[in-house]
Amino acid sequence: MKTSELIEDAKDIVGDMADLAQTWTAVGGTPSFQVLIDGPSITQELTAGGFLDKVSHTCRVVAETASWTTAYGSVCAAALSSGSPVASLAIGKTLVATEQGNRKYRIEGSTYKPGSSWVELQVRAEDDR
Repeated sequence: MKTSELIEDAKDIVGDMADLAQTWTAVGGTPSFQVLIDGPSITQELTAGGFLDKVSHTCRVVAETASWTTAYGSVCAAALSSGSPVASLAIGKTLVATEQGNRKYRIEGSTYKPGSSWVELQVRAEDDR
């Protein structure tokens, strides 16, 4: 299967999951991405007061090189530029989940394999204690 076909399939998945895909934006409000978010995973972090549970999520963004529009009318920014994730999806950047009352998530990890139809992000809510 060609990469372009995989990208189109990924767009269809996001389009078919309108009730599950969430709109996330960069802190300034643009660009905007449709994100599929997995269930939480829990890790522990050693702090001065002992171990602290941290909750993180894996998110998927369609690895498209140009802006596109979903079947339900949401405009999505390009997630790739020159074969790598765009700067707004870099580790350390913050994304705002508009469907979650503008909850902010910091990107802690990013995975993109050339030819893949997804950019995968490991994120943690900034208000996670």
